[in-house]
Amino acid sequence: MPLPPDLSKPIFAMMPDLADRVMNNQCTFCAKAITAFADELSAKEYSVSGMCQLCQDDIFQPFDEDDAGEENAPW
Repeated sequence: MPLPPDLSKPIFAMMPDLADRVMNNQCTFCAKAITAFADELSAKEYSVSGMCQLCQDDIFQPFDEDDAGEENAPW
């Protein structure tokens, strides 16, 4: 298991529920239990953001240039 995010970051002071999730081995986005990661880069991302593999896959999915219209933008 990779190192969890640094709980001294300001975001955890502003949003203590996220710190609770990290301490309970839960994803900071979906609150599901942290399990295995696909690769070393994903494990490193967990130590930054606290996101599980499924949330990382959803957030960092490739952007399709063919669907670049504003209505299809990921934000």
